[in-house]
Amino acid sequence: MSGANKSHDKNGGKKQLNPNQIFRRQKVRNARTIRTEAIHASNKSKNDLDKPLSEDGTMIHVDRFIGSREYELKQLQYAMLKSKSSSSTRVFQALPRKLRRRTASHNVKRIPKRMRNRALKEMLKNDQQSNTGNKNASATNKKAHGLSSSRLYRAKMSVKLLRLASKSMSMKLALPSHVTASKYNVRQRINYLKKLIKDSKVAKQTTSSHVNSGELNNKCGSYDNTGLNTLAPLPRGRIKYCKRQRQFTWLPTHIWNAKRSHLIKRWGFNIPWSPSQKCFKLAHRLGSGVAASDGALCMDTSFMGTMIINNISENKPFLKTVINKLTKGRAILNKYYNSKHLYEGLIYDVQEEEEPKVLGPCNLLWVNPDEIILRLHPAIYSTIFNYLTKFHSKELSIQDCRYSLASITIRGAKALTALSSILRSTNNSKTFNSFKKVSNVSDSSVLPSKMNFAMEVIDPRHLSAPKKIDNKYPVDVEDIILMSEDQSLNDEYNKILKKLTTVEGREKSYENQQTLKQLSKRRQELLEAKNINDPNTQKRMIQFKDSSDPSIPLLLLKRPKENDWLLIMPWFWHLPIWYQLNRVSRVYNMGLRQVQQLSYENKQLYFPDDYPFTDVGALENSTYKSKALRVKWEKKTPGKRLNFEKVSNIHSTQLPGVSGEIGDYFSCDWKFLQLVQNGIEYLKQTNAGQLPMINEGRTTQFDAKHRSRLINNINDLLELYKDITDDSDGPSIESQLPTTPICLVNSKAISKLETKQFENTAAITKIALPVTAVSCNLIRRGHPKDNARIYSIPEKDIPYWESIGQGVYKANGTLDNDRDIPLPEITNLIGFITSGTFNLADGHGRGNGFIASKHLQGEQSFDKRHVLIRNVGTNIYRLARIEFISV
Repeated sequence: MSGANKSHDKNGGKKQLNPNQIFRRQKVRNARTIRTEAIHASNKSKNDLDKPLSEDGTMIHVDRFIGSREYELKQLQYAMLKSKSSSSTRVFQALPRKLRRRTASHNVKRIPKRMRNRALKEMLKNDQQSNTGNKNASATNKKAHGLSSSRLYRAKMSVKLLRLASKSMSMKLALPSHVTASKYNVRQRINYLKKLIKDSKVAKQTTSSHVNSGELNNKCGSYDNTGLNTLAPLPRGRIKYCKRQRQFTWLPTHIWNAKRSHLIKRWGFNIPWSPSQKCFKLAHRLGSGVAASDGALCMDTSFMGTMIINNISENKPFLKTVINKLTKGRAILNKYYNSKHLYEGLIYDVQEEEEPKVLGPCNLLWVNPDEIILRLHPAIYSTIFNYLTKFHSKELSIQDCRYSLASITIRGAKALTALSSILRSTNNSKTFNSFKKVSNVSDSSVLPSKMNFAMEVIDPRHLSAPKKIDNKYPVDVEDIILMSEDQSLNDEYNKILKKLTTVEGREKSYENQQTLKQLSKRRQELLEAKNINDPNTQKRMIQFKDSSDPSIPLLLLKRPKENDWLLIMPWFWHLPIWYQLNRVSRVYNMGLRQVQQLSYENKQLYFPDDYPFTDVGALENSTYKSKALRVKWEKKTPGKRLNFEKVSNIHSTQLPGVSGEIGDYFSCDWKFLQLVQNGIEYLKQTNAGQLPMINEGRTTQFDAKHRSRLINNINDLLELYKDITDDSDGPSIESQLPTTPICLVNSKAISKLETKQFENTAAITKIALPVTAVSCNLIRRGHPKDNARIYSIPEKDIPYWESIGQGVYKANGTLDNDRDIPLPEITNLIGFITSGTFNLADGHGRGNGFIASKHLQGEQSFDKRHVLIRNVGTNIYRLARIEFISV
């Protein structure tokens, strides 16, 4: 037997531990060991009144017992605290998850200052070289500057093209006959370029993003990229990343977000989807307006398109007339037109000959009667812009500011406090003073709905670190309301807006924009100054020079509907503000997923997922989300994925026209709902109010003249749906919009809906189905998921579900959740859930969706206020109470 096996047998079959493993295991044991004290040692008093136990030992005097066991309690607390950190063997492992990086164990500057000495000792112990950022490092570690980025890119591409031209036969034939590789010394040129790339020591030259660097007024390469009556060109990024930005534009914070968030490519942009760390509960606590909110959530929303429209025609109310058509008269109300409130509502496609079709939500601000700021989602931006330039280019001047105006959305209790910590006014501004008065307000709902600030601020990089303003002003809401009507504030407001909404004003803001090296040099001179008593020297704040330093025009808008704040600024000032904002404590970044979560919790619709009555929403539902879920389902093996066709006991009557789940399994199948609802009305009109489910003595009939299926019962409707989906290879946007658009109906207009008359079976697929947005709150356990089906309660089952709503209890007092549930019919299908999950704000499941408006007509009885919800692929129904959602 070998020596290794003998050693193995000596240890009883266990693996022998090395000294380091033994040390770590003993360290954990010692940390978890709790010392105790003998009871006779703690009970030293001879007086019976001081003893913690009674004479017979049946009663404990709590206060005396705790006093006697004080030693053990302290040891327990100490062991818990020591055990928590016993497994953290290095400094970077003891950091919170937000600060952990792979480079933290090698770069001391990534570790907080209070831990750097310990980190250096650990690195020296392990013979690791720490990257302390010392300027006197060895020459081998110093980065050698070669060609500039533009020349390096040009040289590398030249090498690739020369190699391709010398090897590709098609390119050789395309060249003139006298052009040969030997004549033009291609090999020598390639070797020269390779040597130039490898050995060049030319100093790095400063390159500009602008076409002509001589036109710039700054050294940072900032310029105003605005299109006048035409779409602006894509912004020129760094040449290093130019190939990655050909199809999808990078936001100013792309590189920052790429390290901290998951990104998605949508609508021509790379947009943050969600932070890398788990943040569902964090987003709920900070952003949903709850009392526990003590921070803020911010997001780079520069992907939202911004256009500035000016009226240049002699007809003064012309712009008002155009906006009247686009918003159906909503955005020209006195509240928005005269009082300058921010309009948050729907915008319509007025190119339709018939009823205008909803495009999506928009934000509109009237600067003056002849100028507006319009913000649109990138999916519908080009539609509105092309309409305005095509039909009204002579009367209106349209600026495409998608790449010249950036924006940040921030929400939470600390939103205003965080902004005031990084913004400083260039002069004694009344607007900025009023902003300071409300900077400590944590609940923005107490402020007036019209709370707009336009101010000029200095470069936020002048501050060495964000610092909260010493607010000496008491918060008085009445004074704030009166300030909004002050004429001097309005004049200052209009003056700043003029700088922000004009090309000249934005270019002026970039004048003398300084680089980080220049600012660092000025800060070093400030620290070396002899005047130590200067407050700027103590705060390490670079003093603002009105004659040379740039000033930034900003617009801060309160959005009451979204319950957040919108900060608009010139494009190239976005990144300095973003970096300083994220240095404020308790400020976290978020993505589209968190915006959708907060909209869901606040009972609001999220565009485009919750807008199935628009082209973009239907495309999102039937194409992107449906295909993603289908691919995910198909990747699973047949034995581990749900077979939707085998799901049984979904409806009380099993029809041969459908087996298992109804409609499209991976989306809200609005086409199926339209056929069912319109088919029910058609059958009631043709059968004197009767609703036959199936004719067992006859199969489906066809009209020989029109070559169409005759609809005589509900089963024929299901066969008609199969015909449509087989022809189009599944539900698609063409089968829903615009041929059968889903119309949006307000709750006030439900009573005015008229029953439509169906002349023939073809009208079933053509007449649009009115739907209403509702929020479904589950009464008992469980939660709805996306694409869940919504059913009305059958009349015969109303007593059962009323008892469920009141609660059915067992003999022991607990709820009885195991009762047999009566199943509805397929004709009770009235809608779908577009967004559903467990709602942390309410503590139970909730889903936002749409139901057929006809179901809400009549008296508000129990079955009108309650619905049944069933998740896709299940046969379990849950009772929910519905509420209207305003759109």
